[in-house]
Amino acid sequence: MKTLALLLLLLPVSAFSLEVDEKLTVRLVKTSESRKTVMINRGTEDGLVEGDHAKFIVTAGLVARGVCVKVSPSRSVWSIYRLVNADFIVNESVMSIKITPPIKLTKDETQAIVEEDTPAAVTTGDATQLGIPLAEGASDLAPGATGASEDLRALEDSAPAVIPEKNLEAFGMLNISALSGSTKTDTGASSVTASQAGHHLGLGAELYPQKEREWYSRFSVLGALNLLRQNSQAYNGSSSTNDVTEFSFGLNWHPTKLPSQTLAFIPFVHASFHLGTVESTYSPGSENPGGPDLSASGKTAGFALGFGYKFYTHKGFGVRALLDYYSRAEKFSDDDASNAFNRTVAGPRLILGLSYRF
Repeated sequence: MKTLALLLLLLPVSAFSLEVDEKLTVRLVKTSESRKTVMINRGTEDGLVEGDHAKFIVTAGLVARGVCVKVSPSRSVWSIYRLVNADFIVNESVMSIKITPPIKLTKDETQAIVEEDTPAAVTTGDATQLGIPLAEGASDLAPGATGASEDLRALEDSAPAVIPEKNLEAFGMLNISALSGSTKTDTGASSVTASQAGHHLGLGAELYPQKEREWYSRFSVLGALNLLRQNSQAYNGSSSTNDVTEFSFGLNWHPTKLPSQTLAFIPFVHASFHLGTVESTYSPGSENPGGPDLSASGKTAGFALGFGYKFYTHKGFGVRALLDYYSRAEKFSDDDASNAFNRTVAGPRLILGLSYRF
């Protein structure tokens, strides 16, 4: 609990999206002929998210204002809604962007905030000849490279690089074995057959924030129903069956990548609490042939802490892997022999699952 509380206190500091008035040096990787759409060499890894508004600035002053309409880890596409100096919007030019508060956009030209600048015929050029100073770290092209066509094709593809609008996820885990065991003494005087099977069936849902600029955008909440059964047989034929029905409620934290990214492994930290019921049955073997079964039922409570990875496709299909430390306390009522027991189950688990976001 103390560890979880400490994480919660530190997490707001770990939100990496840019705040209003923060600046970032960028390079224009690609521009449209109308100068109304540009792609820059910065993306989610630099704190940009879809819906960001920004001013494009050079030493000579304001160049344009735009809104981010598509983003990938290292690239983003911006729709320009105000052109102040269109001649600076050229391929490979370097400038700064300054995050601004959103403004209401309109297609009504009578309500436009300013008359747009008309660009000159040139659409490409040397940034230094246009009076745009190159800032340190702004050019990320390898020597001799002429562009980022592969990144442009990836962004122009219909498949999105992030899926923040798909903020509800259904996931499931399934592990089933259907074995049986048979035990008999070396004299063959008695033989006992019992199940040696088990299963873990889990179904759950996870909710993600859609506002990715908020401090809580890296958190998600989840709930799940788990059905667990474990049968085992001892050497002498005695067997035990344990059935657990468990409801879990938890929190996932995605410290380094937003959970809306696609085609990327997204690390997450997991914490959850569990409540449920348990029923345990004992059947004697060759040590007491024909003896009665003993059973008891009770309540369960526990927790899990762990670390894992998620991976999503553009369509919202995903896989997840979680390695956690799981602990469950079971408190039984009186069994058939009027005995009351308490049991603790604890240890590491590796859980794999499939999911779909919609």
